[in-house]
Amino acid sequence: MSLLQSALRDTLPRVPDRLDELSALIDPGWIAQVLAASGKASIRRRKLPAEHAVWLVIGLALFRDRPLWQVVQQLDLSLDGQALPAPSASVQARQRLGEEPLAELFALLTRAWSCPAANAQQPLRVLAVDGVVWSAPDTPENRAELGSCGNQHGPLSWPQ
Repeated sequence: MSLLQSALRDTLPRVPDRLDELSALIDPGWIAQVLAASGKASIRRRKLPAEHAVWLVIGLALFRDRPLWQVVQQLDLSLDGQALPAPSASVQARQRLGEEPLAELFALLTRAWSCPAANAQQPLRVLAVDGVVWSAPDTPENRAELGSCGNQHGPLSWPQ
């Protein structure tokens, strides 16, 4: 298991795998708010409305190892108990959605979930990290805790 997977497991012991569980973490009203603000709210009722497209994108981030159709099925993103939409409907819904509502949702969640630093010695908070690798000082403690990347010649110089 990678260190990232381990950190995610420790942070969120069980990733919610149903829409009702996810909505306990993200208020559905916030999604409606960002869709309205960005002009992306669904006017006509589709098999995969805009609010479900947002949940789909969130689900795709949480379940990176699963195909799109399986995430739709896992989160049960059907409208009013209808049959699950075809994968092409999911792709089209994501394209219609665009990035603006997700950027607004991220900003809203950042404001809602942030709080003043409790410790003056550690004033920074990590709110999101995506695709970043940091090198740490090469100490026995860091190497034991973080490990390091390697190649055919052995481990690299810096714990990451």
